Amino acid sequence: MTSVGRVSPTRGTMAAIAAHKLQIIRTLVETAPDAALRSLELALSSAGATGSLAAVRGLVEDETANRFVRNNILAPIVPLCQPRGQGCVSFPSPVLGRLWKALKVIVPARVEEATAKCNPWDLEQGTPEVFDELCKTAAAGLRDPENAAFDSVRSLCDPEHLALCLQLSAIARSCLPKLAEWVSRMSDERAFAAKLAYRDACRISEDAGPLLLDMLSAHLPDDWRILRVISAVMDRPTDRYLASSEAKEFGERVLADIDASILRIENFNFAEGEKAGREAAQGAHRAQLQITEFQQSIEVAKDGPWGKRLARHKQQMAKVCEQRMDQADKQLEAALPTRPLTMMAKKGSKGAAKLTEEPDEAMIRRAQSALAFIAELRSCADKAGYGSSRNKILEKLNSRLDPYIEDVLHVARTGDGGDSGLAVKYLDVAAGFIAYTRDDKTAEIVRRRAAAAIAA
Repeated sequence: MTSVGRVSPTRGTMAAIAAHKLQIIRTLVETAPDAALRSLELALSSAGATGSLAAVRGLVEDETANRFVRNNILAPIVPLCQPRGQGCVSFPSPVLGRLWKALKVIVPARVEEATAKCNPWDLEQGTPEVFDELCKTAAAGLRDPENAAFDSVRSLCDPEHLALCLQLSAIARSCLPKLAEWVSRMSDERAFAAKLAYRDACRISEDAGPLLLDMLSAHLPDDWRILRVISAVMDRPTDRYLASSEAKEFGERVLADIDASILRIENFNFAEGEKAGREAAQGAHRAQLQITEFQQSIEVAKDGPWGKRLARHKQQMAKVCEQRMDQADKQLEAALPTRPLTMMAKKGSKGAAKLTEEPDEAMIRRAQSALAFIAELRSCADKAGYGSSRNKILEKLNSRLDPYIEDVLHVARTGDGGDSGLAVKYLDVAAGFIAYTRDDKTAEIVRRRAAAAIAA
């Protein structure tokens, strides 16, 4: 029994070890990505008030609260410190944490004031002035080579570039609440507000206007929708004008992204399964939206520098989508093998189901990828100009699936023409395929008929 006032030597040793480990955990928590931190917080939410997990939970909760404050105060640059597309303004993710630590060192009282105002009640009244002041302080600190507190930030990125982004934070922050309206339904009043913000940025620096647009685009779910704001700021410019202006990079990025989508569709591998097919088709849908957005936001001339490229993109996208859709019939045939009905049957004619081997999972995965690609193109095929090709291919696929299902159902019921056990397995595969070519309801009907055949 340990007397009151005395510390057990064993407990003292354990505490020392725990403190050492806790410091390691603290470092890991502070450097963890936001998504990992949220997962940790969720996993530890049921931890009690005592024990080793309680201490870890406390660290996670403190870091979560710290990031909430930091991300509100540095909100305009937060998405710039995440992975972005090629050519977009971005900084390494540790920049945010190091910038925040530097501010805590040089202006702790202002940081405490900002922290106190970082609550729903104060934020509803508008952005507290101290938020923008801290961004200006950080910009000044980065530009001062004698300020050692920012050395760790300077080692990660171009300090002048980051400083300019911080200097633009006040303008960007004022735009953020309006941004959703700007890209959803632009009006004359909203266009005027966007122009004013752009002009205010240009007064800071010649290249600050495009930088402001880049910062705002980082806050959009689809960054290419910033074209609508550019259109408002520049009064729907011609492609020739925009292609030679300081904002040309935004148009070039969209065109490069469409190029990349075409390449992904051309090269995606059926062996990677359904997900690969859906992602490729989603790229086609995204490209179709981008082309439409481009034409609506910019006055595109057929012989203009971007008009020619857009026309070529449309043709290439239609061609590559049609080519990949055409390959689906071959994948379906490999997954649902058939045998000739007679020795005199012509090559390529539809035969009876070949039920001699177990379904090939690799072939099924390939067919799922091809069919998922076709199914997912439903949202954009008509508008993109290859809707009729898609319909013809679906008709062809269904003309293969329908008789195959009837044939296999007959075998499952009677055992005539093959193994009834294998027939049931192939029925389930075919039902999965017809969900892509028709719908889930049709697939469910096939499965019910299969169940009835087994019960008979």
